[in-house]
Amino acid sequence: MHRRQLLRSAGLAVALIAGAATAAQADTLDKIKKDGVVVMANGGAYPPFGYVENGTMVGFDIDLGNEVARRLGVQPKWEKIDFSGLIPALNSKRVDMLVTAMTWTADRAQRITFSTPYYNSGIAGGAKPAAHIVKAGDIAGKVVAVQIGSAGERFVRDLGTAKEVKTYNDFLLAFADVEAGRADVVVNTLPTVRYNAARRPSKLAVSETWDKRDVGINTRMDDARLLEAVNAILADLKREGFLDKLDAKWFQ
Repeated sequence: MHRRQLLRSAGLAVALIAGAATAAQADTLDKIKKDGVVVMANGGAYPPFGYVENGTMVGFDIDLGNEVARRLGVQPKWEKIDFSGLIPALNSKRVDMLVTAMTWTADRAQRITFSTPYYNSGIAGGAKPAAHIVKAGDIAGKVVAVQIGSAGERFVRDLGTAKEVKTYNDFLLAFADVEAGRADVVVNTLPTVRYNAARRPSKLAVSETWDKRDVGINTRMDDARLLEAVNAILADLKREGFLDKLDAKWFQ
């Protein structure tokens, strides 16, 4: 009898451990479907991908995220988080996914997953025409303005030729410092530099693209089913021309 009780207790312990493991690995996609809400994060300071206008988040990424939520059959809930805090917010489960023009890097890919690309871009610079910033080598010895945690910052630091790297939480503040002469060149992905250069009175000259970058939606490393669902939706959006329409709306 004693042995039987021990076996029963051992079986119960195994069941409890298995149940705890299952709970710890609760599927995010199932949770989203059950709650009827997907929590998405965006930096909110990176026009035209995502920014605040009249107190509301707008942009390419916001339109994209809202459509992804619609096709998942749930409501979107947006969190505006400084770019440097986006990956910690995702991995701490504060949010379910990032839809924030995150470009793929090897370092980021070790911490979060990337969907199939929804935008192809590259690093470029914006400067006053007299600065003659055309190639990546032209930023050597210059004061370079970048957004903290961005692909532009990583590119400039890896290049290692700038006289000074000035960092900003908000991309437009970096842009404005170049306009004001407090920095020589602002570096980020081409669409964002080009979009803002065309819409601001200073009309900074935009360089050629210095490399190629893929932009994707991000989930946690253990959220394989959610990533699979997002990739299926992105494939449909590409096939249906939805992504081309977003490009025309926000970049042309």
